[in-house]
Amino acid sequence: MKKFLALLFTCILTGSLLAGCGGKTTTTGNEGNSGQEGGKIKIGLTMSSRDQFLSTLETAVKDAAKDYSDVEIVAFDAENDIQKQLSHISSFVSQDCGAIIVNLVNTDTSEEILKAAGDVPVVFVNRLPNEKILEDSSNASYVGSDEYEAGQLQAKFLTDYFKDKSDKTINYVLFMGTLGLQHTNARSKAVKATLEENGFTLVKQFEDTAEFDRAKAMAKMQQFIGTGKPFDVVIGNNDEMALGAVEALKSANKLDVPVVGIDATANAIAAIEAEEMACSVFQDASGQGAGAFDFAYKMAKGEEVDKYGWIPFQVVSLDNIEDFK
Repeated sequence: MKKFLALLFTCILTGSLLAGCGGKTTTTGNEGNSGQEGGKIKIGLTMSSRDQFLSTLETAVKDAAKDYSDVEIVAFDAENDIQKQLSHISSFVSQDCGAIIVNLVNTDTSEEILKAAGDVPVVFVNRLPNEKILEDSSNASYVGSDEYEAGQLQAKFLTDYFKDKSDKTINYVLFMGTLGLQHTNARSKAVKATLEENGFTLVKQFEDTAEFDRAKAMAKMQQFIGTGKPFDVVIGNNDEMALGAVEALKSANKLDVPVVGIDATANAIAAIEAEEMACSVFQDASGQGAGAFDFAYKMAKGEEVDKYGWIPFQVVSLDNIEDFK
């Protein structure tokens, strides 16, 4: 079913039915320089890293390109290094790429990325760049999901989970992603604000970044458990950190505490089925990848696309897990 959803999004995107707002992006001065060598359009892809989720996104870009005989994807991994990512952009320009897909290492570098790309159209994917810079650019678009919605959906699940809690106080542990990234800020703010809007009093027992990394989250969770402080829930900005917390909770025999994540990766789905995680929020990596390719391909050919292409989130729990296997 999960694969069906991804395919459905791909079909919608290819049919130009992806909902957009904030105007259009019309590429100019690119029609005669669309990265074509031997009849092929080159599209550059620079990934911030290659964790499970982002690897799925990258694969979706490449899979979408297979439907077109006139496309070549040139993909690099920036390994979370801003300078490497900028060098990728320069390389794509020198290779005469018709468009560039960028999964930002740091959302603060969006202006530098666009300057390095010059006249080559850019599709940012998954990590929303500075919105003013994006809006001001006539040569850039974004495909991804509303990160605030992800946190809201975590809070919606937890509101139902704690609905019978008499004192309406939640002692929470929060593992944040890389500080400074837009989706770290949006997810963290949304889950807390929504729980408070729903009548809960939040008590911060532990809140720190684990940089979207499982091992870092596990180590920090182990340290926190050692303090003996009470906690009612563990919230992760992504599944990798949630799964790291699960490993620490297993060792401490505390799996009765709900753990929630975001992405609905295969490992998280397995953990939910094993009742080690309470829920995740499905972020459609395949839909984002297919959508980014669709935008990039059209922009490379000088066609108009929406400024934003939004891919919706969905809550995943034991109640609907069969739909996501």
